[in-house]
Amino acid sequence: MDSLIIQLDADGRAAWRAAGQTRHGTLAEAAGAARARQVILLVPGESVLLARVRIPSRSRGEIERALPYALEDWLLQPPETQHFAWTRGDGDIAAAVVSATLLQGWIDACAAAGIEAAAIVPDVLALPWQAGQWTLLLSGERALLRTGPLDGFACTRALLPEMLAAAWQRCAQAARPQEVQVLRGDGELPPLPAELPLHESAPGVDALALLQAPGLALNLRSGRHAARRTRASGPWRWLAVAAALALVTALAYSGTRYVILGREQALLQQGVDTLFHRVLPQQTRIVDARAQLAEALLDAQRKAGGGGGLGLLTQAALPLTALPGARVQRIDYANGQLQLAFTLPRRTDYDVLRTQLAGQGLRVRLHVPPARPAGASALLRVSGTAAP
Repeated sequence: MDSLIIQLDADGRAAWRAAGQTRHGTLAEAAGAARARQVILLVPGESVLLARVRIPSRSRGEIERALPYALEDWLLQPPETQHFAWTRGDGDIAAAVVSATLLQGWIDACAAAGIEAAAIVPDVLALPWQAGQWTLLLSGERALLRTGPLDGFACTRALLPEMLAAAWQRCAQAARPQEVQVLRGDGELPPLPAELPLHESAPGVDALALLQAPGLALNLRSGRHAARRTRASGPWRWLAVAAALALVTALAYSGTRYVILGREQALLQQGVDTLFHRVLPQQTRIVDARAQLAEALLDAQRKAGGGGGLGLLTQAALPLTALPGARVQRIDYANGQLQLAFTLPRRTDYDVLRTQLAGQGLRVRLHVPPARPAGASALLRVSGTAAP
């Protein structure tokens, strides 16, 4: 899919490239160019802190919990009001921090204009960069400096000399660039430290034309602010659909037991196509597996009268598969009774399942294995209230 870069300024105005030309306007005006394209929204670097910290852990959860405290001294607002995007760098953590309210405001402004931004990145990280070089862009009253793959800052022209000098002094001698490439859109070049190896381009450059599609390692659309995407059903939900379809087909056509479900979790992860061929071997062409399974299920329901084993499976299997970590080894149906062999990771979940099933008016017999041997299956027998 083509990508469209939209640069947003602090006042909410947008700039984007269309047909080789830079255009300026509102987000609503940019929506036409964004249609059927992946949108990368560049936001003002002044509003996003780019920082690196060392956190002695490889656990993602521990890093996410420790990061706000590691950066607390850098922040002007309480950490709980900020959104943190991060990735592992060379021995440290590279982070981008922004006000959660401001980030949500950008997302809402795009949504109001009919734009779904797949990524939100500080504009500093869209500047061209290569090893051994810093890139400085002067555009209007703004100055953007990129010093590394995930490093840089934005400030006003007036503050640039002090900010640039401080960045140069903080940089270790061996890591200092051989060149600082200066891209000047307009205005005069402010007085910069003499020791910097400056290489100035001709003035009048089109700033947006120079910006590149940034890497998304520090995409601010992460966590609870992540872009919406259609979520496929989990493997156990697909398995429940496939199991129901297979069971109803057996009841409708032969009236005999039909044992389904794979022996190992790895089989489940082979995807919807594998399940499709197992359940519907007569189907040789998959156009839309979800729609074809649903159609076959409805057809089998009509032929089976919509009751019997399907009703029990719907009432019993779906509450079971909703429990985290449930693993079903076997499903049998005969003489009005559904029998399932399964395991749950927590022993308390067996009581939860028993209560849920009994609450549906089912006759439930649940044999829970002892804590040892590990991996032993529980056995669930379910029948309607009228069953003997």
